[in-house]
Amino acid sequence: MATQVNLVPTKYHVLRQMIEGVQAAPTAMNMDVAQGTYFRGIRLALAQSERRYGGMRIEDEGLVERLLLARNDPPKPTLPAASPIVVRTDDAPRHEAPPVPQFIPMADFLQFAERVAQQNAADNHWDEKTQRQARSIAGLFVKFMVQDQRIQDLGLLRQEHVGKFVDFLRFDIYKHYGKSVRDESLTIEQLREKGRSVEKAKRGIGGETLNRHLTFLGQIRDHAIARGSKSLEGIDLTKLRAKSRGKNKRARDERTKLPIDRARAIFLTAPFSNCASWDELGKWGEEGGSQVFHCALYFVPILIYYTGARREELCGAMVDDIIFDREGCRPYIHIAANEQRRIKNAQSKRNIPIHPELIRLGFLDYVGKIKALGYKLLFPDLYSPSSRSPLGNRFYKLFKPILTAAKITEEGLGAHAVRHLFGAQLKKKLLTKEDRADLLGHGGDSETSERYCEPHELDTLFEFIMKLEVITSHIESRDINLIPWVEKKEVAPFSQPSRAKR
Repeated sequence: MATQVNLVPTKYHVLRQMIEGVQAAPTAMNMDVAQGTYFRGIRLALAQSERRYGGMRIEDEGLVERLLLARNDPPKPTLPAASPIVVRTDDAPRHEAPPVPQFIPMADFLQFAERVAQQNAADNHWDEKTQRQARSIAGLFVKFMVQDQRIQDLGLLRQEHVGKFVDFLRFDIYKHYGKSVRDESLTIEQLREKGRSVEKAKRGIGGETLNRHLTFLGQIRDHAIARGSKSLEGIDLTKLRAKSRGKNKRARDERTKLPIDRARAIFLTAPFSNCASWDELGKWGEEGGSQVFHCALYFVPILIYYTGARREELCGAMVDDIIFDREGCRPYIHIAANEQRRIKNAQSKRNIPIHPELIRLGFLDYVGKIKALGYKLLFPDLYSPSSRSPLGNRFYKLFKPILTAAKITEEGLGAHAVRHLFGAQLKKKLLTKEDRADLLGHGGDSETSERYCEPHELDTLFEFIMKLEVITSHIESRDINLIPWVEKKEVAPFSQPSRAKR
C-alpha cells in the first residue's frame, strides 16, 4: 500500500473506510489527505494519554506537523460528492450517516381518517352517515394503493398514484359502488371486473360524488400533514376535482322533466289499485280484485307529489314527525334530522301542510295504526337490521319496476322528478321563489331572501299546496291494510340474519 501512494505505511482498509465515510473515491490524492487526517487523529489521541492511562507523557507538539510539512502535504482538494472533513478538538473524527426516512405503513392513513371522523363528530359537523362515507373512501384509497400501485409506505405516495386512483373512480368502478355492503370486501381487480360486467354508462362515479370523496381525502391529508407526514405535502387534490357546471348552463336544464300526464300514469299501476300480493306489489292481481297494501310503495309517491319532500325525508321519517292531533292546527309533516336520517342542509328543516287528498286516501289513519303498533319509523316495511343503506334505497328498489310499468324509463326520471314536478306546478301558479323555497326546503340566493324572509305560516303554505292539480282522484279510499309481517311486528323477510349478527 505504501508503494502506491508513497506514504508511511497504514493499513489500507483504515484509510479506505475513512474515505468512504465521506462518500469520496479512494484516489491517490484522497488517500494522501486521509493519511494526514489519520496522523492528526493519532496526535489527538496521544494528547489525551494522561486522562486515559493515568501517566504523564510529554509530546512534541510540533512533531507531527513537521513530518507532514516535510513531506509537502498537498492542500485538501474540494470534493463535490463529499462533505468536508471537520477536525474536532475534543475527540476523534466521527462521521454521521444521513438520516434514514421513516417507514410509515400505508394503513396509517386509515388511522388518520378515523381521527378526522372522530373530531368532526365531536364538533357536530359530521353525522354517522358522513363518518361512514369518509371511512369508506379512505379504505378504498388504501386498498387501491396497496393492491394496485404496490405502495406499502405512505412516504412513497406521489401525485401520479393519486391521479390513477381518481381515474379508477371515474372510469373503472361500478357506478353504484358502496350501496352493497359486499363491495367493501371485494379486491380492486374484482371491482374492476364488476365494472367491466356492466354497460359503460354504469361505470364511473359522477362528478359531484367524486368531489365529495376528494374533500374527505383532503381533510385526512391535511390532518396527516399537521402531524408530521411531510411527504403528503406534494399531493394536490384540487387539480383532480371534477369541473363544476359551466356559467352558461342552468341546473334545471340538466335534469329530465316529468310531464304531469306521465306522473299520473304512476298512480295507474298495480300498487294503487290491485296488486298480486304483499311480496308482489308491482304485479297485477286477479281480474276484478282490489287488493292494496298500505306501505311505503303506496304512500311515498303520493306524499312526494303533494308535499314536494325529498325521497329520504319521507322514507326516513318517524311517526312523531306527523303532527295531526294539535288543537287549532292543521295536520302537517315536520321535516328535521332524526335518529334514522339526516337532512340535506339547514334550510331543509321545515313544516309542510298535509294535502286533503292524502287524508282522503287514509294517510292519517295509517299513521295512527303504525303508532298503535309501537313503531317509531313511519314506514317500517323499509327497515332491515342487517342493512346500513338509507331507507330510500330500499324504496327505490321497489319503485323502479313501477316506473317501468308506467313506461317511465329515461335516466333521471324517478322520485326526484316527481318532486321537481311539484315545484314546476307551483311556479306556473306564479308562486315566488321564496314561497316555493319554504315548501321545497331550498335556501335563498341572496342575503336578503335568506336572512330576512320569514317562513310562511301553515295556513299560507296550505293555500300554496292547494294550487296543485289532483292526479290521484281515481284511487279508491280503502281501510288500512298493512303488510302482514309489519302488522305482526316481525323482522323483514329480506333481512339477512347472518349479516346482522356480524
